[in-house]
Amino acid sequence: MSRIHLAAAAAGISLAAMFFGMESACAQATTEVVVKGALRPRPVDAPPPIDVFVKRPRIEQVALSQDGSQIAFVTWVESYRALITYRVADKSNRVVKLNPGTVSAISWADDDHVLISTTRTGLRGTCEGVVQSSRDAASSHINRPETDTTKEGGAAEAMAQLSLMESLKTPGCVYYGIRAQTAVTSVNVSERAGTDLGARLSEYANLALGTPEPVMVDGKVQLIGPYLELRQQSMGGQPTQRVYLWRSDPQTGLGKLVDDGGGDLDREHRYVDDWLLDRQGNIIARSVYNFTREQFTLERKVDGKWKPALMRKIETRATAFAPFMAGLGRDGQSIVIFDAEPGSSGADRRFHYYELAADGKLSAPLEPGDATRDRPIFNPETGRLAGFVQTGEAPEYSLTDPLMRELYRKAQDAAPGQAVTVVSTARDPHRMIIFAQGGEEPGAYHFIDFTTGKTLEIGDIHPEVPSEWVASQKSVSYKASDGLEIGALLTLPPKPEPKRLPLIVLPHDGPQAHDSRGFDWLAQVLASRGYLVLQPNYRGSDGAGPAFMAAGQGQWGRRMQSDLADGVRYLADQGLADPARVCIIGNGYGGYAALEGATMPETWRCAASLGGISDIGDYVNWVKSKRSVPDPDQIASLTADPVWPRAFSPDPGSAAIVTGYLGDPSGWSALSPRNQVADIKAPVLLVHQTDDRSVPVRQSKVMRDALQAAGKAVTYTELPGSDHELTTEEARLATAEAVLKFLQAYNPAN
Repeated sequence: MSRIHLAAAAAGISLAAMFFGMESACAQATTEVVVKGALRPRPVDAPPPIDVFVKRPRIEQVALSQDGSQIAFVTWVESYRALITYRVADKSNRVVKLNPGTVSAISWADDDHVLISTTRTGLRGTCEGVVQSSRDAASSHINRPETDTTKEGGAAEAMAQLSLMESLKTPGCVYYGIRAQTAVTSVNVSERAGTDLGARLSEYANLALGTPEPVMVDGKVQLIGPYLELRQQSMGGQPTQRVYLWRSDPQTGLGKLVDDGGGDLDREHRYVDDWLLDRQGNIIARSVYNFTREQFTLERKVDGKWKPALMRKIETRATAFAPFMAGLGRDGQSIVIFDAEPGSSGADRRFHYYELAADGKLSAPLEPGDATRDRPIFNPETGRLAGFVQTGEAPEYSLTDPLMRELYRKAQDAAPGQAVTVVSTARDPHRMIIFAQGGEEPGAYHFIDFTTGKTLEIGDIHPEVPSEWVASQKSVSYKASDGLEIGALLTLPPKPEPKRLPLIVLPHDGPQAHDSRGFDWLAQVLASRGYLVLQPNYRGSDGAGPAFMAAGQGQWGRRMQSDLADGVRYLADQGLADPARVCIIGNGYGGYAALEGATMPETWRCAASLGGISDIGDYVNWVKSKRSVPDPDQIASLTADPVWPRAFSPDPGSAAIVTGYLGDPSGWSALSPRNQVADIKAPVLLVHQTDDRSVPVRQSKVMRDALQAAGKAVTYTELPGSDHELTTEEARLATAEAVLKFLQAYNPAN
């Protein structure tokens, strides 16, 4: 096997640059496979304008075709979003203009069709309840590619289908889990046309439950997967919303109902809602709920007949959790399932991946860390479980499949000192796309063929930022006051030298979340202006194992808060930070932490809350008011992972998760910054987005009013039309300008 070295200095312009009037270059063969940035000079001039740091990532999604011959990615060309495909062999490309809309993931169906999907979370059960509101569903729907703007249907029709879910009612609803509901458009990149999958399957509108899988049928690729039938009323005592397995054409969207041989297509007394297929499209298992017996069953197909492999009692008014099939086990016979840990229930459920053997026996938990963060990896050729990737500060791969373990090791070795994610592989995993970020690299996608030694840089995600002004990021750890080890990310300004610098602490939102290595736009803005930036993964953060996450229970505003101050003392002791020039800035929970910090002038010179929480009781009541009936927290505080099929994450909108960190409700009032205004000594900046659906804008307004009434130093900035995550360039720029102006007044860098 030949091995190659690709350095940015030698390789020249990336693939993405080809679409912006720039020239591409070829890789050079050497003795090892490495993709890395060139050595960069120290900056000698003034920093670039802040707008270059707040631009959206140039590349949003990347996928490799099954044969590894084509790359697809979503990018921005001037003012519009485009889907671009590139053929590695002849360097030909195709471009499809996309209308605005959220893209959760992309994947290849065949040589000419790319699937664009947007996922939301729904309750799993015989009524397929919806967790999010119809407004959320409409706003997250992916618009079809722009072909004929005068034609009715397409995205508008699909949005109407999703909104219809809110009004559907079925007698005898039973809920037993969480699942993905996905709007999928099949894009013909040659014809630049799109077909919304599910719209033409039957007389009813149908919604995909996950992204359909491409399989070869009679020499032609077909898409196969479960679809939810969106009927308005029940017929013959059957469930109103039934799930069927469909095989459809990626070009026309026309499909054929797949009979799984269960003899229950009319869904009388039984509700089949999921199937597991092998790589050839053969049905090997399915999930069934029996109305008469109130029983959920995972069935395997044995000698052409369905046999029960696992059964669970699920009563109508109970909140039992049914296992979800994730894929084939390591031996090719067992099934990997995502299931609740025995004995755990409701909002306190804990989850694991297990192997369900052919004889019905369950293995011990498979994942090395946390099933809601660890992701199963399957061999793309065999479909068997290859291992797991643990999400945290950087991806960590734990693979048992020898070939996959070796290839993923090579992938990580290809970018020394960076956090490497394997984004996509071909059916032959020797061909893959990786994303490397961290250190002094803002992040770039690379194609690697470990068989031929060919590599290709697909593109940087932040090419506008001059390389010498990308602030260096490194991992640090320090001990909290009680001895707990806290991991953190430290961003060092390109200049001046890191010695007794003004410090900004950026606690992450969540709090059940974590900061990962990579380009953080606000940290980069602050570092470019001379600030040292610390991003602590305080106790309660996920990504560091269940025990560390559990250490945050009941510690909202308590030890979670002191973990931040302990980081300041650590950097001061190292001589890196000036303890007299420290401010705290955060979003969401981080905004709450900033407001709490304003009561502690001995540590914090100023505080900025971006979409932060000021009144805990009001916030919790607001979160609960958004939940559907039944409350999904009672089944599982989970949300479907939009970019990882058949995987789940903690639900950031879950009241159960929030209250677990808060502890006893009797203490919430004392923990609310709104009620601590008399103790606030540091100046405060409040920034809030009017379209924030995670924290209502009134949380900042009432804090502003209370501070003003008490004669405290407060600055208030409202961002019209922006969301909680500050996803638009306009919102980021306005936030950065407000923050820098505030810091110049109360904690200048020089």
